[in-house]
Amino acid sequence: MHKNSRNYKRFDPEGAKEFAGIADEIFAPVYPLVAEQMMKRCNVRKGICIDVGTGASNLAVALAEMSELRIYAMDFSWNIQRMAMENIVSKGLQERVRFILGDVHRMPFHDNLASMVVSRGSTRFWKNKPKAFKELHRILKPGGKGYVGGGAGSAALSQGIDEAMKRGGFEWKNRPKKYGKKDHPYFRETLRYAEFRYSEIIDDNSGFWIDFEK
Repeated sequence: MHKNSRNYKRFDPEGAKEFAGIADEIFAPVYPLVAEQMMKRCNVRKGICIDVGTGASNLAVALAEMSELRIYAMDFSWNIQRMAMENIVSKGLQERVRFILGDVHRMPFHDNLASMVVSRGSTRFWKNKPKAFKELHRILKPGGKGYVGGGAGSAALSQGIDEAMKRGGFEWKNRPKKYGKKDHPYFRETLRYAEFRYSEIIDDNSGFWIDFEK
């Protein structure tokens, strides 16, 4: 297990299975919408994309279906690997989406590799965010784009997910706190440390996201 990632115990075999089930069912409408927003913001449709904290690879699959990107779907938990591979194979995307074990604080990629890096929902669990964003900068090509953060893509979907979680008997007791305006200064300083050429914090009905460019 990777000590640099928070709450890794939730990704033991049983936790990983439950997480994948929730992603496939309750969160299913989120991934195409968020992927579309990422594509619109980054405007990158070819090259290599790295999906950090991919989980069951739902976002990576959605991105692949609407682009020509070759995607490395990276997660620190080997317990979720089987579910991720099942999702990738079921869509016939195994030639363009590859599951990779890795931690955001020390990613198994060469410098200047990716045209795009994304993440939905994993940033809250990055123990050392300055180090993590520095790694994102390292693996991006000059001019490469990134879009990371969390959210359902719209207020309506967010509300619907909350209601579905309650109906399904799933508890949010371990849900990480949401970021807001009070967190903007911290992330601005973190992004300055990472030395991105451009960055913007998006804090609206789509969620809390950071758009950046190397």
